[in-house]
Amino acid sequence: MKIRKFIFLALLIASFQLAKAQSTTQTIVDGLLEPAYYGKPFVSEIHSTISKVELGYSKSYSEFNLLEENQKFERPVVEMHLGMDAPLFAYQWGTAGNSYKWGVAMSLPLSVHVLEDMWDPVTAPVINTDYRFGSPRIRAIRNFAGNGFLKNISVSWLPIFHECTHLGDEITIYRKDENFPITRINVSYEYTELQLTLNDPDKSRENLNSFRIGGMYRISNRGLGWYSIRPDAEATQPVELLPSSYHLEYYGQYQFQRSSGFLASKRVMNILSFEARNRLRYGIPMFRKVNDAWETTEVKERMQWNLNLYFGWKFYPKSNLNHSISFLAHVYKGINPYGQLRNYPSYPFYGVSLTYEP
Repeated sequence: MKIRKFIFLALLIASFQLAKAQSTTQTIVDGLLEPAYYGKPFVSEIHSTISKVELGYSKSYSEFNLLEENQKFERPVVEMHLGMDAPLFAYQWGTAGNSYKWGVAMSLPLSVHVLEDMWDPVTAPVINTDYRFGSPRIRAIRNFAGNGFLKNISVSWLPIFHECTHLGDEITIYRKDENFPITRINVSYEYTELQLTLNDPDKSRENLNSFRIGGMYRISNRGLGWYSIRPDAEATQPVELLPSSYHLEYYGQYQFQRSSGFLASKRVMNILSFEARNRLRYGIPMFRKVNDAWETTEVKERMQWNLNLYFGWKFYPKSNLNHSISFLAHVYKGINPYGQLRNYPSYPFYGVSLTYEP
């Protein structure tokens, strides 16, 4: 009897220890719906899932500022970026110093951009919108132990993503009333995107220099490639345009975060984020009305560098949670980066940005 009690007690203790060990060991199933913080967009990425509200000055165009025809850097606008990167799976294993060695993850990104003109007495606030959605983003990271410059390497692949755009009503009505040669350009295409990052910030709150290179490759071939012309027999004169011969858009990014020193801490980090992106300017003619007739200026399709810079501070909560709010200065120079207005050259923007990153 005593032996049976001893065996029963030993089995009970062993079962308890086994259950405890299993509860502290992550399995693949435990990775479902877990978030991963590597492979996330830098603040300066033009199209990203970071939510931003920005107020600043940009360049006026006669067809969306209906009472003026300014060519100066003096038009106040509001830009809103709404993004979500829903976690689907995250799993890590191995040890590298105080961190895990390997990690893989999947998430589902979605983003919307809205350009608003709040001060024009004729134009309604929303003048330009675009949105993006598609397949899950696949990410992986390799962390390194030690105190060397290289902390980790991460890679991110977005197999297929869709972008589509829309104009505000007033612009479309204006073009129809003026018998504009092109009433609407339908920017709509699918692409695949690959990114490689050195020193991915992950959840680090240490001083860190991060570098990223990436490229988008258009995989759809409908219309004229990146865009098509919306037919409108009553309002649009036929305009012959050649299909696009470019498929690739590429970029380089640098981001520096500072958590120590003057005006910086682990809860209030100083951020500098910069992107240089080589984008396609479409071969869409420019039109100008002279004596009630439209003059056409041909535009040659070509790649053009676009520069985007953010500088400011990122604020974290007192708890160990990783979500943050940032206040940043924002400067942009290049092609208009969003929607159907994105073919306008020499587009400047200077303003302030409030961002939220979950």
